[in-house]
Amino acid sequence: MFLEELASGKHLLVSYYYTASLTVTLSLARLLTQRGEEVCIVNEDRVKWNIAPFSVELRCTPKSVNLVFDAMSEAEVPPNYLLVTSSRHLRLPGARELKVTRINDGIFMAVGEGSKFLFKVTNTGVEDVNYEKSSVLSVLEDFGGTALMGELVEAASRKLNMPKEQVREEIAFLIRIGKLRARRNLIEIVKQSFY
Repeated sequence: MFLEELASGKHLLVSYYYTASLTVTLSLARLLTQRGEEVCIVNEDRVKWNIAPFSVELRCTPKSVNLVFDAMSEAEVPPNYLLVTSSRHLRLPGARELKVTRINDGIFMAVGEGSKFLFKVTNTGVEDVNYEKSSVLSVLEDFGGTALMGELVEAASRKLNMPKEQVREEIAFLIRIGKLRARRNLIEIVKQSFY
């Protein structure tokens, strides 16, 4: 879903995470080459191929789809690009900007203009992460969507046969990605308004 979004039109991916930017760029390049497109990575000299999770056949021609890696300024971006990754907020008219934040080990969230994408960076590429069917969320739904922290931890630990500390970690993770909200000692499911 995340790569499909990036393939659908011009995007600026603002990320301070080199490995995430590299893996997203290479995963999108692989997707496009599988669709029969010729792909060119602008600033290919900035790619550290020794840490790249996989390689992709690149071909820079006038009809190539341009993916700009690690752009430092607008001057490095050709007019016919599909994706720009940068650690800076560049002014690119017509591009949807997505800001990448790290959620957990290897798990990132890209947020921008009414959309939010959770993805995992692995050595095989980028994978979408779906926490809609989280086991702790299902226990909280049994409570009607709201419960005290202690009650939720106790019930989820018993029902899911998980250690209480692991339940607390999953609750903290779900709070960080915006699926749950904590108010004092009360945990509730966040109703999605525009995502």
